[in-house]
Amino acid sequence: MWLSDLRPDHRTYVIGAFAAALRRREFSRPDEKCLVASTVQETVAKLGEIFRANVGYNPTHGTGTQQLHPLLTRQFKGMRNLDPGEKQQKALPVSVYRELHRQAKVSSLTLDKVIAGLQTIAYFWCMRSCEYSDVQGEWRTKILCVRNFRFFDKLNRDISKDYANLHCNTVTVSITFEFQNKDVRNDIISHQRSGDKINNGEMCPVRAAIDLILQIVGYDIPQDKLINTQINYVQFNGMGFTIPSSMILSRIRLAVTSLGHEVLGFTPDEVGTHSNRSGGAMGMFLAGTPVYTIMLMGRWSSDAFMRYIRKQVLTLSHGIAAKMLTFEQFYTVPNFVHTAADGDSRSRSNNNLATTTNANGSHANMRRGMHPAFHLSH
Repeated sequence: MWLSDLRPDHRTYVIGAFAAALRRREFSRPDEKCLVASTVQETVAKLGEIFRANVGYNPTHGTGTQQLHPLLTRQFKGMRNLDPGEKQQKALPVSVYRELHRQAKVSSLTLDKVIAGLQTIAYFWCMRSCEYSDVQGEWRTKILCVRNFRFFDKLNRDISKDYANLHCNTVTVSITFEFQNKDVRNDIISHQRSGDKINNGEMCPVRAAIDLILQIVGYDIPQDKLINTQINYVQFNGMGFTIPSSMILSRIRLAVTSLGHEVLGFTPDEVGTHSNRSGGAMGMFLAGTPVYTIMLMGRWSSDAFMRYIRKQVLTLSHGIAAKMLTFEQFYTVPNFVHTAADGDSRSRSNNNLATTTNANGSHANMRRGMHPAFHLSH
């Protein structure tokens, strides 16, 4: 209630001081790096909503408005100007996923096999790391479980429980994302077989999904608990655990290291578990997939995925130079000449057909040239 005794502009000063202290990490884990502007602004916005709900006013708003106070707007803008450039995780090409499968075969460990499968479906469905692995902190997105996978044959019949014939009869696999960051529930995305011919079709969404589910089905799990088992679940020496994102990250970076900077153009520390999302978007974009289809398949509610499209990727410009030579010549329509009579009603005369606003009313000029019968009827 202390802020209620202050003038509105003084409340804004206090909130601004709080924002500055928040940026210096005075209320969080010590770190030499300041909190980024977006984090500070989001926290201040939440604080303002708490005040509005409990006290009846939002101290972050200007007087008599529902907009952020100009002082805070300038403060946040200044913070953004001082923030370092955003470092996005590099998009993973298909070769990295093939390297994951190769390393899994060499190690012969079930864990590596499952990680390669998880990364494969993460690529085709542009998954967030919290959708296929255990991550730290609280996330609104639900991790996928066995119940979220459904398999269909060529007659569109659901054969999800026919485990013995999944590999030979499945044509389409559908994954239901129960809850996501964009607040869309039960979003269903389907994929058909990719037709991959390398290493028995290791880069196939249908095969990868089937292998993951059959791996879990092979464990001694009661049927009533099986459907709710996370897809990153594995058993080792009779003990079960779910694979954390940190373990998956180490495998990704190992594959990137194996392929090398000369081949990929980036180093292991530039990729992460979110690189699957950007990799899937890049794969669809380079294949000529329409933007709206990428949005649907990648579950983007806007064209925000475009920030994942790396302009520095050499393949992105393939063929563009040749296409730019398609038309040697084109005709440019001359500019429209806008005269004073067209733009200023004071320059119009009785001979002008444009509308005027004189004592005789609108369209008076047009009426003067009409047949007398027209005037009588009106």
